[in-house]
Amino acid sequence: MNAIYETVAESIPQPNLLFMNYGFSSPDLEDSWIHAPDAPFRLHLNLIKHLLAGVDLCGKSALEIGCGRGGNCYYLSRYTDAGQIVGLDLCALNLVSARQNPALAHAEFIAGDAQQLPFASGFFDVVLNLESAHCYSDFGTFVAETARVLKSRGMFCFADLWDVDALDLDWQARRQALNHSQMEIIEEEDISEQVFRAIAQPGNICEQLDALADAKNRPLIARIIRSTEALQAGLAIGDYSYRLWKMRKV
Repeated sequence: MNAIYETVAESIPQPNLLFMNYGFSSPDLEDSWIHAPDAPFRLHLNLIKHLLAGVDLCGKSALEIGCGRGGNCYYLSRYTDAGQIVGLDLCALNLVSARQNPALAHAEFIAGDAQQLPFASGFFDVVLNLESAHCYSDFGTFVAETARVLKSRGMFCFADLWDVDALDLDWQARRQALNHSQMEIIEEEDISEQVFRAIAQPGNICEQLDALADAKNRPLIARIIRSTEALQAGLAIGDYSYRLWKMRKV
């Protein structure tokens, strides 16, 4: 799975593809808080804002595991008062893109494996992971590592695809890993409808990718768009879901 992200990073290097998540939308969503230059990212920004809603970030240390090109770290930098922002990713090209982006100058980007985090125990106040963990072969170790690097009473904010049969994953085992971790579940929410709506909105991830297609990367982009449309269909009929958890280290 990680090889796919390496291929995407190499084939679609444009820095304006800051986010790769599916986004979040609902009919009554108020997004006037988004600065005008960031309007093209509104669906993605709404997703990370919803994931972190109610979490105290003021002056806190925050780690994003699976930071990609740095979109969520951008949100932390521009829209929160987080004191320290660290993004970790396994894809070298993603890290190069994030480090070269002047809008991310206040964030630090580190190469590392989500299943073997290169940080001391009890280091971060908040850890987030968005639409990345379905790539991890050892989900239980990832959850344990997340708990290890969190401070006491620290928050873990997690959201991902769920019950997707195209992914050869043991979804029940993953749920058990969350239920029996060193963190208590504060909130669990099914946001399948909001993600479905985002994929259907103007400016969605498919439209963004299609605008970046050229002769070399067009087959790859077409394949990503087809898989996104299949995901949307699965969400529509309830075969797939998209879920989020907020958890506190005990």
